[in-house]
Amino acid sequence: MDITIREAQPGDAAQIITYVNHLSKEPESNLEISPGEFTYTEKEEADILAGFAASPNSLFLVAEIGGKIVGMLNCKGSPRAAIRHAVTLGISVDRVWRRQGVGTQLLENAIAWARKSGLVSRIELSVFERNSTAIHLYEKFGFDVEGKRRRAVFRDGTYLDTLLMALLL
Repeated sequence: MDITIREAQPGDAAQIITYVNHLSKEPESNLEISPGEFTYTEKEEADILAGFAASPNSLFLVAEIGGKIVGMLNCKGSPRAAIRHAVTLGISVDRVWRRQGVGTQLLENAIAWARKSGLVSRIELSVFERNSTAIHLYEKFGFDVEGKRRRAVFRDGTYLDTLLMALLL
């Protein structure tokens, strides 16, 4: 299996929209959106991707296998001076490709980017408490739990708790 990790380009917009909509429909999805809520047009998504590329403290990666996006990761930073050093991470991997190293490679690339940036010194994220596989992956890379948000998300008819985790570089 040959996984390609690369920065997302505006031309990836259509495939990213399809990918996110597919993931949001999974039973017990670990996305904080419900089916039908990801409504960006290709132009809007392309503009978002261009914005990530233009920001010194933001990154949007895709993982491809055979030219198909099977995972993605983004780190979003703020333009505000007081919090420019901290980025919020989001990551997902298609169900078929989980536990095969896709998430590991995405995280390795993101952490390497953050260390080289000269700007980012904190990566933070929110993860469903039930998502033990993801929590284990984050802990493997040195992320620590900093807090818990009880009943933070209402998904599939139930409230879910999330953990706040961070990696200090």
